[in-house]
Amino acid sequence: MRKLQDTKPVLHALIWIGIYIAAVNVGDIVGGAMGFPELTGLVLIGLSIVLVIYLRVAGRLAFYGLRRVQPGTLSLTLFYIPLFATVLVPFAQGFAPGLTLRTVIFAVVLMAGVGFVEEVLFRGFLLQALRVSEPLTRAILISGVTFGLGHILNLFRGYSIVDQILQIIAAVIVGIALSYCAVLTGSIVPGIVFHALFNISSTLTNSSAMADAVGVGVTSLVLVVYIFVLQKRLTEVGPAGIDSLDPQGHRR
Repeated sequence: MRKLQDTKPVLHALIWIGIYIAAVNVGDIVGGAMGFPELTGLVLIGLSIVLVIYLRVAGRLAFYGLRRVQPGTLSLTLFYIPLFATVLVPFAQGFAPGLTLRTVIFAVVLMAGVGFVEEVLFRGFLLQALRVSEPLTRAILISGVTFGLGHILNLFRGYSIVDQILQIIAAVIVGIALSYCAVLTGSIVPGIVFHALFNISSTLTNSSAMADAVGVGVTSLVLVVYIFVLQKRLTEVGPAGIDSLDPQGHRR
């Protein structure tokens, strides 16, 4: 499996994405049968630990962006501010009714797992794999679009068509923005934090088709403009961090 990281990196990324999809579905099915729907969150925390061990043993945590933002790119983390601001948009609808401490805790656990695993897979494995064979901007776009379209699987989790379309649109745009930020800073850690918070805010807040559409519209408008700013910045300063490392995390 580890050899695929070098010989067929895109296939390696897709296999792990498949493992993630299987883990979510197994968690949903088994958790539903047990009357413990929160099981999926625990499964994803377990998968997160497996990924960390897998990459640590291979010495590739830094290569895939699982490292602190480097001093030379610290100022570039300011580019995450517009992203973090979008976390507040769902709260305009108010909190979801019937929230309990248990609901909040397991929502945080689930979304922390989702945020970590998806960032490692899409902004770590897949983006790095695409950068080997594609021009950088194209790699960023493919990674973001793939991330967004992957959310179509939520149809099997009971999402309505409208909710699904809105989620895919938002996920594509957010995915592209996160890919730019990962390339500029050389770290996916801020993206993991944002991803978890964004999902948590969406899960714990009230929802309606009209309000969700407005929220996606506002978020998309802000981030589309923001993506052009990120592209301009990338043209000026070039990629940082990960490109200076070989797969073992050593300086080139």
